[in-house]
Amino acid sequence: MRRARSAVRRVVGLCAIALLCAPRAALRAQRQEDTTSFYKALELESAGKYKEAAPLFRTALNTPSAVSALLGLERVYAELGWSDSLIAPLDTLIRRSPRETVYRSVQLRTLQSLGRDDQLRVAIDRWIREVPGDPSPYREYSRLLLQRGLTASADSVIRQARQALGSTTDLQLEIAQVRAAMGLWEESAQAWRLALAASPYLEQAAIYALAPTPVGTRSAVRQVLFASPVDVTARRALAGLEMGWGSPTDGWTALKDLPPDSLSAAAWTDFAARAEGEERWALARDALVAALRWRRTPETTLRAANAAVRSGDPSTALRLLPLDGAGSQVTDSARAARTTVPLQARALAMVGRPAAAERLVERFDRWFTPGTRTVLTRAIALGWVRTGDMARARASLSTAGTEGDSSDAAGWLALYEGNLRTARVLLRTSTETTPELATALAIIARIRADSAPALGKAFLLLARNDSVGAATAFAEAAEHQASADAASLLLATAAQLRAALKDDSQAMTLWRRIVEQQSTTPEAPSAELEWARALRRHGDAAGAVVRLEHLILTYPQSALVPQARRELDLARAAIPGTT
Repeated sequence: MRRARSAVRRVVGLCAIALLCAPRAALRAQRQEDTTSFYKALELESAGKYKEAAPLFRTALNTPSAVSALLGLERVYAELGWSDSLIAPLDTLIRRSPRETVYRSVQLRTLQSLGRDDQLRVAIDRWIREVPGDPSPYREYSRLLLQRGLTASADSVIRQARQALGSTTDLQLEIAQVRAAMGLWEESAQAWRLALAASPYLEQAAIYALAPTPVGTRSAVRQVLFASPVDVTARRALAGLEMGWGSPTDGWTALKDLPPDSLSAAAWTDFAARAEGEERWALARDALVAALRWRRTPETTLRAANAAVRSGDPSTALRLLPLDGAGSQVTDSARAARTTVPLQARALAMVGRPAAAERLVERFDRWFTPGTRTVLTRAIALGWVRTGDMARARASLSTAGTEGDSSDAAGWLALYEGNLRTARVLLRTSTETTPELATALAIIARIRADSAPALGKAFLLLARNDSVGAATAFAEAAEHQASADAASLLLATAAQLRAALKDDSQAMTLWRRIVEQQSTTPEAPSAELEWARALRRHGDAAGAVVRLEHLILTYPQSALVPQARRELDLARAAIPGTT
């Protein structure tokens, strides 16, 4: 009897479990069907079958995927021109979930697209009334007004929000956009800074919005984003603006003093990537070296060393990649030949140690590609040039056979000897893009003679890192040129070297010669701009104003005019009693 009762209880229990599980199983099956319908609707939408997708999206409005389904339905109805069909289901969804911002936002967008401004205003008022204290209605409405170009109306909505909420803390993005649209750039920057503090992902939006800031107002924007306390995202936005405004050095200034942490390191490496893309190697080097102070990785170390070599700073490259004899195994040596060794060899040649570079290259020679070997042959030859041993330079090239004789390195040697005819042919085949090569090609293209020993001497002194001697030699070479175009470029090169040496007095003399004696040459506007900048640095703001006004009036089509206007504003601001 006891066994029979136990059996009955088991049967009843199993039946109860079956009864309980049945609706759950049915619910799971229904949810699976709803999910399948939603994804089927997405597939149909992707295939452009909007009419077939619409009913499936509408069915999914009654599932946990309602928000995504509504957005899908909004898209397909817009494609079909049926946006008015959204209004009824939206009313149902909003009654069901009055605090769901997406439903309200879609409702406002739909009413605006249909031109139903009265209903739009009613919907806004209803949202404010039903969800008191929520900034979302004001945020969405101001955005819609901005999209229609109704800046004043959007500003009015912001004021209403301030009165109703007592604060606009949650509306900084909208305030920033409204102020930018109104031309209130400093106020916009202030709002962007607050918005970025809460939402760092808005960095690119801030850069885009503030990019049109007029030259005369940029200083105020800089002060806002640069001000204490230091905010990494605001500084990143400022760096991006400076790059866009043509002031990459100021962009690095915005980032270089950030506290070392993961956020700052990310900012430094991102800036370095852009600097690398624009071949601003000194800035890329500085940014990558800063990132290495936070965390040293092989990839960042290689990038920093490469930027150092390309910027003419071999000492930093050798410090980053010391000659430690790594690579005893074939696999390690092959990897080193692809990565560190070429940079080390080039750096050694650049610091005047070509013999050490030769030994290093010989050790790893069998793992180099032909292209790498050619580059290193050229580097070592130039290393011997820097030591003054032209015979060893030619001997180094001879190791590459006929390929060495026809390489760009042979072209450089020809240039140093004043053989412009050979230099023109060989340097044009160079596979490297460097400022030195660009300068050399530009100069020899303007000189018609096939021989110019004075010019060769100037480039040879420059290769030997004698900047003072090279500047003097370039200026002297200009005296032998009948062409004003050639003379102006030689003088500009000499002035650039003087400026790099902080010898502004000599540089200004050269810039003045270009402006006064070669005023029709391409270098004249640039020379006058640099002349004005030097005057302002030395406290002669009035003299700078004269030069900048002359530049703007004389060369109105020059690409340097925007920079000249910025410098003019700064110069005038330094003169008491002027605006």
